[in-house]
Amino acid sequence: MSDPFKKRLLLVTLFGLPLVLLPGVAPTFEETYLYPRLYWIYGLLVPAALSVVWGWRAGGAFPKVGRWLLGGLLLWMLLSVLLTGTGWTGFWGQTDRADGLLMHLVYVLVLLAGWCWTRREADWLARLSGAVLLLGGLAALSDVLQQLHIAGVPNQNALSGVIATPFGGTLGHRGYLGGYMALLLPVALWLGAGLPRVRQGWVALTVTLIAWAWLGSATRGAWLAGGAGLLCLLVLQRRFAWRQWWPVALGALLFAGSNAVFHNSRELSLNGENGQALADSSGRTVLWSSALLGIKQKPLLGWGTPSLLQAMNARPSEQLLAENGTRDVKSFRKLNRSDEDLPAFQVTYTSGKRERVLLGGGVDKVHNEYLDYALTYGLPVALAFIGLLGWAIWSGRAAAPGLSAGLVAFTVYLLTWPEVIRFAPIAWFFMGAALAAGASTRRAAAKVQPCPSPPSKNGTPSLSSSQEATSRC
Repeated sequence: MSDPFKKRLLLVTLFGLPLVLLPGVAPTFEETYLYPRLYWIYGLLVPAALSVVWGWRAGGAFPKVGRWLLGGLLLWMLLSVLLTGTGWTGFWGQTDRADGLLMHLVYVLVLLAGWCWTRREADWLARLSGAVLLLGGLAALSDVLQQLHIAGVPNQNALSGVIATPFGGTLGHRGYLGGYMALLLPVALWLGAGLPRVRQGWVALTVTLIAWAWLGSATRGAWLAGGAGLLCLLVLQRRFAWRQWWPVALGALLFAGSNAVFHNSRELSLNGENGQALADSSGRTVLWSSALLGIKQKPLLGWGTPSLLQAMNARPSEQLLAENGTRDVKSFRKLNRSDEDLPAFQVTYTSGKRERVLLGGGVDKVHNEYLDYALTYGLPVALAFIGLLGWAIWSGRAAAPGLSAGLVAFTVYLLTWPEVIRFAPIAWFFMGAALAAGASTRRAAAKVQPCPSPPSKNGTPSLSSSQEATSRC
């Protein structure tokens, strides 16, 4: 297999991942959105990443701090899985997410592939531009078509599994689609600005679609993340060029127009029904408080998988119902029999009404990835992950500001959403690419030696002699 082919295969399998699904009627959403991606990841993406990483030294030695962070993250996760006794579940992850230790091995492999690919690909910016703008644009288009009511939602009427929502595009849930678009938007802006003028029409179309899809996801966490990424790009670039940024404004206008016609978006108010107002917690209060209490109880190795469910079930039921917003309770009966099931209650209100209450809106993840890492595997793993993200953002700030801005968006997104395999490998690839770009810039700068200035008559360099020496150099 030739080296150019391996590099192209890595990009296609990586950025093609968010587009993979199995359309048609299926009993669960996992069969539509999860299982096809697992086959794609382990059958195509992993071999492609391994083929790029195979010639390790050709990409340059990975920094020592990175080896400590990656090695510490994986070793501590393994220690947690073994000592908490979660067994195969700890290695594989929850059945509806498959994000356990094995998937984190894939994430680390993709990060290293991003490092090697960027260091060894002379034309890496142009190659990355093509993948982001073409395949990322297709993911955005799948959402835009739903906003215009041209395309439907695959498997929307399944009886169980991950909830597919309108405007989630090929990622199924609009929160995941919004997070992916928030990650891509500053990257696409930065990459597109460096392409030739003849391709700027394609760049403008793609950035418009990504901005439109990002806003059309109607997800507050994704809106905040995308805004943080765009602001970071402005700060790092230190300039605003209307020629570069007008497609973002156009995407916002198209979102506003389609929303006015079809009424797709959430309520733009502070209070509303069905958990759709801007100020509503969407059931996250009980998730976050349970996670914090669980971390306090088991800070070193965590609870193991499924951590959130175990931590929630260990709390008094009265506290859970109160934090869930369930008021005027006369009596209740706990329905779930296992501590590894979502807490569910049969509630009788003072009015006599009876209702089945599933806490946290049926969510089985913390929806704050930093808390989730600490709750599941222990605080050292959470700190290692934060260190990786921060290091990649800092490393790429000058050499690859778009990648750093995209990772800032991802960092903010993970404050209110989980890290899902539907697009998380792309974020880990960006981490590796940002680290490699920063390392290449530092290496090139180190090779440039200042030209020595001849001494003046009194033995110290003079301004005129320094300028003369510089011109000779």
